[in-house]
Amino acid sequence: MTEVSLMIDESSRFSLIQNPLVEPNVKLTIGSDVLSAFVAGGQDAAAQHVKVSGDVDLAHAMSKLAGQLRWEFEEDLSKLVGDAMAHRIVQAAKKANKYGQAAVKDVGGSIFEYLVHEQPTLVQQEELTHYKNNLRQLRDDVERIEKRIERLLEKTQ
Repeated sequence: MTEVSLMIDESSRFSLIQNPLVEPNVKLTIGSDVLSAFVAGGQDAAAQHVKVSGDVDLAHAMSKLAGQLRWEFEEDLSKLVGDAMAHRIVQAAKKANKYGQAAVKDVGGSIFEYLVHEQPTLVQQEELTHYKNNLRQLRDDVERIEKRIERLLEKTQ
């Protein structure tokens, strides 16, 4: 878990508090799994692992602003490896993500097909609806026949 203490200085900018004796305006407590949550579910998932405390109004305003921030990782990466290489890395990562999502979708579809057709463990929604409708119809027919039998028995007695 990482804790970041921020203070708003005279020029209305955030600055890290170096002195532990100074009380921060706002304290961010960042969970150790924030990065994995960000990779798995994006910014909304990562936000659940960040705790904001301190001045309530300021914390709310910061939370609202933080929700609108978008990290330009290509810009930060370009400082390390240069603009062209950063652009290539980001494009390759986006392409890999796209292929990964397509692979997951294909595997999921294949598993679904297997469980529905080759190893009948699951049923498709249409089949289930058709089965339920037939079952209702059968139940209604049985009830009607029971009533007819009762009426016939009453007439014979």
